[in-house]
Amino acid sequence: MTIIINDNPTEVEDALTVRALADLQGLGPSGSAVAVNGRVIRRADWDATVLNGGDKVLIIKAAYGG
Repeated sequence: MTIIINDNPTEVEDALTVRALADLQGLGPSGSAVAVNGRVIRRADWDATVLNGGDKVLIIKAAYGG
């Protein structure tokens, strides 16, 4: 299925969870946030949140420096 990650169409497997997507994207245990269709997903809900085709996912990673 196709989802949109940070404005880029991306092919992923069906029934992918936010946790699985985070793992694929190399997100660490802290310093990142994920929103799906404009709704921030709490880290505690990443395992239970299943993505659907056409979902718009925004991934924000904290960066050090200035």
